[in-house]
Amino acid sequence: MSSIPRPPAHRIVFVQFGLVLLAAGIGLIFGVTAAKSALLGGLACALPNAYFIWRAFRYTGARSAQKMVQSIYQGQAWKFILTATMFAVILVRVDDLNALALFGGFITVQMGHVASMRLTDF
Repeated sequence: MSSIPRPPAHRIVFVQFGLVLLAAGIGLIFGVTAAKSALLGGLACALPNAYFIWRAFRYTGARSAQKMVQSIYQGQAWKFILTATMFAVILVRVDDLNALALFGGFITVQMGHVASMRLTDF
């Protein structure tokens, strides 16, 4: 009896954290504030997504189907809550912030979902 192997979802996390560093590096061209803002924006996308991937792919096999579906729904809900909380904290607590770089970093990592899925054969 063979089981279906887990998808290489952890690779998506690595690609997204690479995109966070890339966005921060590009932001550094425009200054330290832009780099910090791009880093924070990228992390506001990558960290909740890493949690979702951990949560969604904890279970495997047909016997765990109900647990898998429940984990995906809970992971998605927590991903949304974590993203909103991170943005709220960033916007309230960080004084020196470049909004364009913040959202640019977030969008870069968010759009990287498609690229990371292709790069990781997911």
